Amino acid sequence: MMKSVKAGVLTTSALIVLFVSTALSGVKVLTAVGPPELLSNSGFETPALPDGGWALIRQAGWQTFTGGTTELMTLWAATPHSGNQAVRFVSHGIPNFYQGLFQAVPVTPGETYQFSVYVKNDSTHPLKGSVIGQLSIEWHDAKGTEAGRLWSPSWGASLPATEWTRFEVVGTAPPNAAKAHCVIVEKGQGQPIANCVFLADDASVVKVSGE
Repeated sequence: MMKSVKAGVLTTSALIVLFVSTALSGVKVLTAVGPPELLSNSGFETPALPDGGWALIRQAGWQTFTGGTTELMTLWAATPHSGNQAVRFVSHGIPNFYQGLFQAVPVTPGETYQFSVYVKNDSTHPLKGSVIGQLSIEWHDAKGTEAGRLWSPSWGASLPATEWTRFEVVGTAPPNAAKAHCVIVEKGQGQPIANCVFLADDASVVKVSGE
């Protein structure tokens, strides 16, 4: 069982229906194809880690950021949503700390994009206090200036550790947008507790309008 949490202007991902006629029989085959994935390494499978191993997330083709503290985000070869590995976020005990990762994808103004990620609480070191996680889409123009931002609902101590929960944020690129920074962030807020952990896996960015 998996839960799904949504935000933004929600749309249904359109399926492209293809009819393929075979040369021999003339039979029509109905095939459903989803919109193309815009992220690279969306499942965090690169680099491949040894059993029980880990590596800094920056080695996976994603960019990282922090609020001045040393990043505590790693690729983790244990309990993924799919494949062999996920990302492990470990909290700092510093008030208002933040750390995260993002990938930039090209966008077209007026078209709608969906950014989603599966997350799960850690059963041994669960989220506590004011530590939360959240997704965002940050629109940037051709010069790199931020042109707007959307947020998903946040997750915290109530996030299940026994199942993966899908969060998403959906929005339409503004007129001056050229790229979207698709962000997964962990934030400490006022009373954070150190060593709280959540896992993230199977990120996805797709265009859901303008096909």
